[in-house]
Amino acid sequence: MLSFFKTFTDNLLGRGDAAITVPVMDGVLKPNRLLDQAEVVCHLPGLDDIALDGEHIYLSAGQVVYQLNGSTPHKLFEVSAPITALASHSGTVAVALAGRSVQTWHQIAGTWTMQHQTPDNAGLHAANALTLDKLGQVWITDGSQRYSTAQWSHDLMTLGHSGRVLRWAPASNHIETLAHDLHHAYGVLKLGEHLLFSESWSHRLRLLGQVQPWLAELPSYPSRMAAASDGGVWLSCFVSRTQLVEFVLREKGYREKMVQEIDPRFWVVPALSSGHSFLEPLQGAGVKQMGVLKPWAPPRSYGLVIKVSAQGRVQSSMHSQVDGQHHGITGIAECQGHLYAVSKGSERLLRVALSPTSAQA
Repeated sequence: MLSFFKTFTDNLLGRGDAAITVPVMDGVLKPNRLLDQAEVVCHLPGLDDIALDGEHIYLSAGQVVYQLNGSTPHKLFEVSAPITALASHSGTVAVALAGRSVQTWHQIAGTWTMQHQTPDNAGLHAANALTLDKLGQVWITDGSQRYSTAQWSHDLMTLGHSGRVLRWAPASNHIETLAHDLHHAYGVLKLGEHLLFSESWSHRLRLLGQVQPWLAELPSYPSRMAAASDGGVWLSCFVSRTQLVEFVLREKGYREKMVQEIDPRFWVVPALSSGHSFLEPLQGAGVKQMGVLKPWAPPRSYGLVIKVSAQGRVQSSMHSQVDGQHHGITGIAECQGHLYAVSKGSERLLRVALSPTSAQA
């Protein structure tokens, strides 16, 4: 009863979950140009995810898994459907196929061979992030039970909350659901003995089994994560929040009509990249002035990586601002003093040298 009255008063007064305000990027989140100035390692059409097993860097693009040799991606193997998530550990590579199944691959006598696949009754629909542990178990986030990985904007505009976290043991082919009814689960990471996962539409990170968020009120929608060398976490944010989108999310009639009648490319939703059509929705502050899009304009697309301490405190950030090119960061990995970031919006792999202060700030 109390929750009903709280919801009613929030909607009436425009506060709490009904507020359209967005956290300000200031302090350690103050915009910079680190992602725009990053070294471009390679360009791969369909580039989506990155994985590190301590020795090798793997990339997924389309239906192919690559191994990065220096600055050159070398094709390892190809699967039968688009890869929607990637993970690796101790020579094992796990891939999600079209969000509906997960496979593990091993190299045997120089040839990569598929060893295990999730059971048919797993019910996977939008597997979008994976992590492997030392026992060989695969931890999975399934973003939505209604929409595919490519239809994440549909899930956002319909206020989707059917995401799940699952654990799959390939040896026994047993899979179990550990958390459900999540607001788009997108990102999973073993943090010591705990499991950390992203809940995008709630703008937060949570530890499995705990109700209170580990990190909340983010200015962007969080996605995949990677371990940092100092015990913290690198967090990618694949799209950014704006007041216009927050307003649309609270206008049921408008949302439903927009979804039914307008091409999804031109919905009032965030995007992995922007500036390709004059039909894209704009906010007043996003209109070009003297032919220049201001870097402080409300972001339809944006590039953001956040460094979080092991205690769940934001320490630093890397940005590609509104007028930048490296938007839609969907994967990250720290390796040998460098941070690698996948810009899905530009289909580029970026590399940023980490100073001791930036890695441990």
